[in-house]
Amino acid sequence: MNYHNTLDAVVFDQTAAEDYALYVQTFALARLRLEEQIKRRKAAGENPQSLFVISDLDETLLDNSAYNAWLIETGRDFHDDTWKAWCRAGQAKATPGAVEFVKFAVAQGVKVFYVSSRFEENREDTARNLSAHKFPLPDASADPAKTHLFLARMVLAPNGPQTKKKEQFAHLRARMGNAPLLQLGDNLSDHEPDRYSKDTRYDARAANAKNDKLRWGDDWIAFPNSVYGAWRQSLRWKDGTGNEHIVADENPPAPFQVAPVREPVTPGDSLKIKILNRWNGQVPR
Repeated sequence: MNYHNTLDAVVFDQTAAEDYALYVQTFALARLRLEEQIKRRKAAGENPQSLFVISDLDETLLDNSAYNAWLIETGRDFHDDTWKAWCRAGQAKATPGAVEFVKFAVAQGVKVFYVSSRFEENREDTARNLSAHKFPLPDASADPAKTHLFLARMVLAPNGPQTKKKEQFAHLRARMGNAPLLQLGDNLSDHEPDRYSKDTRYDARAANAKNDKLRWGDDWIAFPNSVYGAWRQSLRWKDGTGNEHIVADENPPAPFQVAPVREPVTPGDSLKIKILNRWNGQVPR
């Protein structure tokens, strides 16, 4: 019987009442912390126009579980080309409580900036997907001085380099003249890109999380994602000679390619597939 290592994670993501409760609970906490931070900043005499929140998109505000279910059903691994096709389709749903939280923040006079690892070429697609769910998005242009949507490979200065989240976080701090009230994300690199990157081994990431324990649930709000993220890519085992080996959790480990790389998991293999919402997209071959 064919199986896939992320099947149960995607089933939990789509069907578990616990997953729904965790998102609603986390956004409720974020709302409380936001109110506290606003009072604290205003009491300190900070400019109300400098108040802002940074939020990741995928698996924080947008639910891509249908894409992940499609990967399993079609025998694929993640690939940039299929991901771009999914983004073009604009079928990501809003996570539970996400729209309400962002609208609440904006109603308090707080600017919300979406900082995502989606590619710059999917800017219009992503803006359309967000707008379809009524997420506030006053400017979705590529102008770094005006936009509220920051994407991977975005250029922040004339003739400047392509950037990722680390550079974009710094840009927003400079643009707003302040630190964000909150940062929201499902991957801890959405809060601190270096110490929680995929290149930091899993045990070091865990140690860093313990050192940052006063920030979790305060100005750093973390969401559950057991399907993918730097936590999986950081899994490396050190042998007796001190050499590190990537712990391949795919069977077999597959080359990075757009086509199917293993046998698909069909409803005949697992009825769990049958209850999942799966994308039916067409992608490049």
